Amino acid sequence: MKKLLSIGAVLSLALAGLLVAGCEPEVKYDDPGSLTVSKDFSDTDIRATADELGASLGEFLDKSPLIAKAAKTPVFLPLEIKNRTDRRLNTRIIMDRIETAILKSGKVELVAGEAREALAKEYDYMASGMVDPATQKGPGKQTGCDYVLIGSIENVPAKQGSVKVDYYYIKLSLVNVSKNTKAWQEEKEIKKRIQK
Repeated sequence: MKKLLSIGAVLSLALAGLLVAGCEPEVKYDDPGSLTVSKDFSDTDIRATADELGASLGEFLDKSPLIAKAAKTPVFLPLEIKNRTDRRLNTRIIMDRIETAILKSGKVELVAGEAREALAKEYDYMASGMVDPATQKGPGKQTGCDYVLIGSIENVPAKQGSVKVDYYYIKLSLVNVSKNTKAWQEEKEIKKRIQK
């Protein structure tokens, strides 16, 4: 009898394990470049925005005498794209994709603004006496930027009966730090119609 119970218990546990495993969601990999149709601001919208704005900026870098005739490689500081919508959006990915594209062009250098706090702590540590003075780095030698890359995204939602329309307006500008003038600007519009 004891043997039967233990076999029955093992079978019950195995069956329970199969049932639990059957409840797990199926996960598949999709091509990251595939189209996502969504009522929300999706990965497709992020890619399209970054690709179009990045291509326009790349064209400016290719053709602008400001860049081509500069005495030294221009240094850009990319800032976060301001989310002025009524939605939670990850605008960092848009700027990251644009940064990658312009860095690959080799025509500009980028200031790593996101590393400033960590670098300040590292400078303090290097000055603590724990680091060989011959290898110390310190404040005062970072590269200043020539241009700041700024942007914003806004939306205007509208509804008429069962139809909802979401309009997004994304703008990116390149500002000359010395003169506070815009050297380049581009915009992207996305309009989505959602029928319920």
